Amino acid sequence: MNRFLSKTRWLTHYVLPTSILVGSAVAFYAMGSTPEVPRKPRAAAPARIVEVAEVQSLDGPLVIETTGEVVPHRVLSLASEVQGRIVFKNPNLRVGEQVEAGETLIKIDPQRFALAVQRLEITVNQAAITLKQLQQEQANLREQVTLARKSHQILIDDVERNHKLLRSQATSTSELGAAEKLELDARLAIEQLIGRGRTLEIQVAEQELVKKLAMVQLEEARLDQTAAEIKASVSGIIVAAPQEEHSMVQAGDELLSIEESGCLEVHCHLKLDEMAWVWGSRAITKPDSAVQSLDGDKRITPVVTDVIYTAAGKSHTLRGHLVRQHGAGLDPTTRTIACRVLIDGNQIESAAPSQIPLMTGMFVNVQVQCHPNRPLLQLPEQGIRTDGCVWLMRHGKLCAIPVKTIHSRGGLAIVEADANNIRPQDKVIISPVANAKDGLAVREREARNVATETSPSDNIRPTMTAHTAKAGGDSP
Repeated sequence: MNRFLSKTRWLTHYVLPTSILVGSAVAFYAMGSTPEVPRKPRAAAPARIVEVAEVQSLDGPLVIETTGEVVPHRVLSLASEVQGRIVFKNPNLRVGEQVEAGETLIKIDPQRFALAVQRLEITVNQAAITLKQLQQEQANLREQVTLARKSHQILIDDVERNHKLLRSQATSTSELGAAEKLELDARLAIEQLIGRGRTLEIQVAEQELVKKLAMVQLEEARLDQTAAEIKASVSGIIVAAPQEEHSMVQAGDELLSIEESGCLEVHCHLKLDEMAWVWGSRAITKPDSAVQSLDGDKRITPVVTDVIYTAAGKSHTLRGHLVRQHGAGLDPTTRTIACRVLIDGNQIESAAPSQIPLMTGMFVNVQVQCHPNRPLLQLPEQGIRTDGCVWLMRHGKLCAIPVKTIHSRGGLAIVEADANNIRPQDKVIISPVANAKDGLAVREREARNVATETSPSDNIRPTMTAHTAKAGGDSP
């Protein structure tokens, strides 16, 4: 009985649970498993179709744009050099009137200066006559000394003869003494004449100085007489004429100011990185005569510049040269460098008669045409991505390259060839690409002519758009 109970307990506690677990596992596996579905081999991702444009070398000038103000090339202020009353004033001596070089503008009463010249001419003549008298006295004195020396020699011979006679007792001692006294008197007379000659030499030298002083005073009076007639030193426009006829002026009083009309300058400002291109620009054309006159120790080489202004609804362009910096360094207000563009008078005179001339005070656009001394590349501005990279298509793959853009305008961006891993004839992707990454397979779109679409940009010269410069500044 106990044995039977033991077997029953073993079956119910061990064998039966184990069988149930094994059967459940087999049933679960049989119900949950499905036959494996056959899979096709994965095909390669198709290449993305993109639009591209070729990278081109920059062969033309690099144009830097800014704004400026027309200022005079020179403003001459004439002041009175003498004191007197204005007796003549040219009718053209009015603000805004044109005067020509050499034209008499003002006359200060010349009578006083003429009298001073006449008085000093008389003084010079008097000094010359006195000097001539002293020189004649010198000549007479030299003759007197010659005669006195001959007379003295005769007396010396007489004394020696008396000595011989005295030794032979043919004469007396008194006669010898009288002869010696005459010889001493003759010697004294010669010394007096020589002393008089030295005095005359001093008087002649003094009189020569008197004559020179009178001649200097006469020359000064003549200069004052010439300065009493004020003439225009250059051709230009009167910008100031504070004095009127019959008014009294003192030496140093301002009489007029003339703005030279031959040349004009444009005062503009450039940023420091823009000036770097100006400093490194190569000279391409021979500068005009006005620019050549500024040769010397210059900090920049003259660079061809176009000055564009609008008048009466028409745009006009004049050719000039950026010739110099206006100042030693950066403007502390704008942090820019002030420059001057010189426009030769020939350019101004060659304008059409109906064209409104360029005038001081006008605000103009300035285009500085730099010729860089290192290679540059141009590519469509669409190719520059927001992260500063360009996507190139090389060997059918997308290649992202970081670049530093010098400037961009008119749909074109300019980059340096040496500083970036880009070469001419590279193909830059200009169309959007989703999920772009290095190595992405791409191919050029053949149905669209990218060159045709971007052709308007190709006709635009690459230009550096500058800030709106602070125009103006003091004239030199």
